[in-house]
Amino acid sequence: MDFQPKKITPDQIADVMAEKFKTSDEITCYVGSNAATPTASLQALTAAIKARRPHLPFLRMVHLLLQGPVPYVEAGLQDRVMAYSTFSGGDVRKAANEGRAYYLPCTLANLASLIGKGRAFEPDVALLKVRQNDITGEYSLGLSVEALHTAIDHADVVIAELDPSMPFTQGQSVVDAQSIDYLIEAGVKPVYDFSKPDFDNLSPEEKRIGELITDHFVSDGITLQVGIGKIPDAVIGTIKDGSYRDLGIQTELYGDGLMLLEKEGIVTNRKKKVNLGYSTTSLIMGSRELYNFVHMRTGVQMRPSAYTNSAETVRQNSPFVSVNTAIGVDMLGNVWADFIDPRRYYSGVGGQPDFIRALNDRVYGTPIIAMKSVTDKGESKITKLHPPGISLTASAYDGVVIVTEYGIADLRELTSGEKALAVASIAHPTFRDEFLRGVIDDPLFTKPIGFSLEKVPRGVTMYDGSIGLEG
Repeated sequence: MDFQPKKITPDQIADVMAEKFKTSDEITCYVGSNAATPTASLQALTAAIKARRPHLPFLRMVHLLLQGPVPYVEAGLQDRVMAYSTFSGGDVRKAANEGRAYYLPCTLANLASLIGKGRAFEPDVALLKVRQNDITGEYSLGLSVEALHTAIDHADVVIAELDPSMPFTQGQSVVDAQSIDYLIEAGVKPVYDFSKPDFDNLSPEEKRIGELITDHFVSDGITLQVGIGKIPDAVIGTIKDGSYRDLGIQTELYGDGLMLLEKEGIVTNRKKKVNLGYSTTSLIMGSRELYNFVHMRTGVQMRPSAYTNSAETVRQNSPFVSVNTAIGVDMLGNVWADFIDPRRYYSGVGGQPDFIRALNDRVYGTPIIAMKSVTDKGESKITKLHPPGISLTASAYDGVVIVTEYGIADLRELTSGEKALAVASIAHPTFRDEFLRGVIDDPLFTKPIGFSLEKVPRGVTMYDGSIGLEG
């Protein structure tokens, strides 16, 4: 007879953990993430923690970004449970900024090693979602693979919510029944879905950025990684309106934009050197249309983030173009994305450093940081120096390409002085002259031979298209 996991309700999770770990003072729980956040399990477990029944060990909750409510980070529970988040939003971000949750910096490529055998965060429990194949009986991790295979392999107890609202995805998302100890069917909340981006109504700034990237870096047959957000959406929108062919996808997070390119026949994955013929990703998040698209689709396959974000895999699929965004960049070419300033934590480094460093030689492709030149409040996203004390997703020596609505600053193989001139040149006009004057007056920035403000600095391509700006 085939093995099947034992069925329990969310309210029984705490009982299972209390009995299994009754001699432990502390245990680590790894939680599935993003659109596949097991909310019902987290709510039930938090209710038991609050009630102090049954008696549980101190819980370390390790995870990426969680969607929906995360009740165990509320004030007053930190003597019993603590979040260790490698990427945060909403409740967890607020808790981390108030000293009620830990930010655990880690790139997606290194996540599995963080929780591996004998490591500091090796899990005792794994909490996640699965979808079952009605024909084969197999289970799929659906929308979230990231480091879950590592968690499942090393956890003493694996508890999975069976969620029919989640697509059954292909590739290394499939797990056998023997890998799951307990299965929850009752009271499961559906996966999180989001409104589809409007690729046809982008702002002039976003359109400019998309046009600059596609015109100068996208060509037939490249492999593409893009993040999710308005700026990456702009790149998708301009690719869609172009005449590109046979693009490939290898990304950490697959969203509606990449689905659109596949539906349009622009993405075929025919030119990829590895994973030929299908897109690879470790996470999927977006609209219900997206989830219907990836359900049982062999052309979109899941892989652990240690694979999708590995330098070796990225380089094998060259020429590769990586497009991500950031909170800010300074005149030396330092980039940051997880902190606004040392006292304001925002999200996490994610996989941005993985792709940047995989593409540290232009022979493999181009690591692009795309962002509007100013915030919604009109503050420059380009600064003279990065805020002291924050972590960087790219350092001056990484050699990234910065794109704003005013142009491209290709910082690869430039001196510090040349980098500063290049970055200043694509700042918003309100701040540009001040930045350029600062470079001229600062002896730290050795100016290139033949320097003149009348010349476009080396590495810079100014926007010369037809899209105007408001204001």
